[in-house]
Amino acid sequence: MNRREALQRVALILGGTVIGANLFLEGCTRSATNDVQALFEAKTTDLLGDLAEAILPATATPGAKEAGVGSFIPVMVRDCYTEKQQKAFLAGFASLDDKAKEVKGKPFLELSPEDRTAVAAALDKEANEFNKKQGEEQKDILEKNKEKQNQLYNYVENDPPHWFTMFKQLTLTGFFNSELGCTKALRFVKIPGKYDGNFPYKKGDKAFA
Repeated sequence: MNRREALQRVALILGGTVIGANLFLEGCTRSATNDVQALFEAKTTDLLGDLAEAILPATATPGAKEAGVGSFIPVMVRDCYTEKQQKAFLAGFASLDDKAKEVKGKPFLELSPEDRTAVAAALDKEANEFNKKQGEEQKDILEKNKEKQNQLYNYVENDPPHWFTMFKQLTLTGFFNSELGCTKALRFVKIPGKYDGNFPYKKGDKAFA
């Protein structure tokens, strides 16, 4: 599975586009600000992995943390996000403990796996509401300024979504691009045969990597 196929799969799961996808496909890199560079610290990558694990926990197959998603996310934020997107991501991630205390009364790392999942669910709900409102506002701006739509479209397109939406996208992208994601969560065939559009499928079968 190549980069483009991985992004298409994640976009299908999430029902939308993946933030930073163009730069990811091009393999671009950028220099990191001090704030972004802090994501690479061991304690931070560990926390990123813990939050990713709340989205994709280990079951019969490895979870996001074991797949190395915590180390993958800082690279993507540095190399593929605009400055505006980076700031939105960093500000949101910094508020994780506040959200954990609001939902479960403790900092995120002090919570049980079940409570961490509840925090992730609350963030997902908050993100969906934020993105829906943002989408409606962006549509209204474009409709009221039709003569300037071309200029406004670039502004609207680069307006970052909720930080947890970006985090969730990175978690899925990182997991399904990892060796464990491809070989354990999906069916990996090292040398695939011909394409068969009528290949038999049973409910519960894993998708192919």
